[in-house]
Amino acid sequence: MLRPDDSTLREGIAGHRRRIDLYREGAVTPDEFRPMRLSYGLYYQLDHTSHMQRIKIPGGMLTAAQMHCLSDVADRFGRGVAHVTTRQDIQIHWVPLEEVANIYDQLHAVGITTRGACADSVRNVTACPHSGLLAVEPFDVGPYAELINDYFLFNPLNLTLPRKFKIAISNCPRDCAQGAINDIGLYAHVRQDGARSQPGFAVHVAGGLGAQAFLAKRIRDFVPADDILILCEAVVRLQHRLGERKNRSRARMKYLMKKLGEARFAEALDAEIARVERTRGDTLRGETRTFVAAYRVPPPRTAPGPAPATNGAKGYAVWRATNVAAQRDSGYYAVTITVPLGDYTTAQGRALAGLSENYGNGTLRTTNEQNFVVPFVSGPSLPEFYHHLETIGLGEGDANHLSDVVSCPGADYCSLAVTRSMGMAERIRDHLATIGLAPADLGEFRIKISGCPNSCGQHHVGDVGLTGMLVKGTDGKERPHYSILVGGAVGEEGASLGQRLGRYPEELAPQAIVAVARCYQAERTLGESFAQFVRRVGLERVSAAARAAVPDGAR
Repeated sequence: MLRPDDSTLREGIAGHRRRIDLYREGAVTPDEFRPMRLSYGLYYQLDHTSHMQRIKIPGGMLTAAQMHCLSDVADRFGRGVAHVTTRQDIQIHWVPLEEVANIYDQLHAVGITTRGACADSVRNVTACPHSGLLAVEPFDVGPYAELINDYFLFNPLNLTLPRKFKIAISNCPRDCAQGAINDIGLYAHVRQDGARSQPGFAVHVAGGLGAQAFLAKRIRDFVPADDILILCEAVVRLQHRLGERKNRSRARMKYLMKKLGEARFAEALDAEIARVERTRGDTLRGETRTFVAAYRVPPPRTAPGPAPATNGAKGYAVWRATNVAAQRDSGYYAVTITVPLGDYTTAQGRALAGLSENYGNGTLRTTNEQNFVVPFVSGPSLPEFYHHLETIGLGEGDANHLSDVVSCPGADYCSLAVTRSMGMAERIRDHLATIGLAPADLGEFRIKISGCPNSCGQHHVGDVGLTGMLVKGTDGKERPHYSILVGGAVGEEGASLGQRLGRYPEELAPQAIVAVARCYQAERTLGESFAQFVRRVGLERVSAAARAAVPDGAR
């Protein structure tokens, strides 16, 4: 069994409950308690008296029952609001410490654990939210995300790594899981071996953002899917053994790759793979095959059919064009629910769970863009589905477009942030609502905001990325500014880090962003992405557009 049994998981929660009690009694110091609480995803909030609980959602895949449970937890312990993160997790704020273990018991009852949601561990394994749904994907990567998560949950190496470790699995050209910025990025492919089709993965390693961003490097063109645990185990072992232990700022695997160089890294990994193969190879292949063979997708609840072009409701046409994707299962559609800034109420969460049960197949997926996806909505049901979304305040279209801004929680919650990144996102959305630029006319265009250099908002790989900073004015007062990057992108091929456009006060950044978007809209070639556009016309052309909108004296 890959997934730990019920008693192991319950013992882990009971042990954590004891540690919390010891801390509250004063028998454990705050410094001693820090790695304990982080191992189960519990963070201090800005005020250092309340806590934020991060909850792992492997591959972003949720059942309706789990979604109901998350809403119950947020109602009882989180002021009725939850947050979707840029790694498909759910976060609940203002959690009282004395209730944390009770939360873990409640989540455990529906198959959710928070173990490894933070700390020096294998974090939440992300996957494309359309896994198993689209005709363009080679095969469903969903079971492999759950497989890898379960394998490392109580792995002896986990929680004792030099630093956090991130794994992502992508299965379409859009790289929804963002493999390019992970310690391990897996890209699904099918290789023909005579008459036999063999699923597998191209493997990229040593990506990561933060103060110094690195794109992952390709180390294998193809690893058979049955060997994926062998590969992941070997890479994690290598990081565990050779990763930096003294200087945490240099402890991510990207620095190990930089230190060794690609050739020496490859040699060390080959040796590690051989060791895993010798000792555990056949066992891991067998467990992988058994797990994937047992994986089942619940059947849809409604009959398939074509999707109506309109239902007469204002906004339906835009929503239908931007938030609805035809599945490979004829007559069914995957619907993206735009969740502004990633925050949703528990009433909305329960309603989404109900919609997935009544119109889908009883499942939902979180996305790295801080939205939800409900699969298996039949074509004839789409108008009614949209009507229900409008009723609960989640009928906004333009998912993954200009107005669908991604943001870390920022200084409203986080003790590390220096600016209110969510407030900046709201400012951009408000500005867009006044200028008449239709995001759907621009096409997919991602704005990503981080409130500090740690890049929780993944600003390095946004079409436009913003990093918060405080700048002292001539009056000696510090005011929030944003360093703006342009042209970032993920993808198995063509990933890029954004180039620095300039630094703007928060009140003027929206004008600069709109000017850049209009420049792209006017001068792009057919089918050209914004990252390709920036590479073609050059940074100076894009910078000139921004400068024209925001004069030098105002910056």
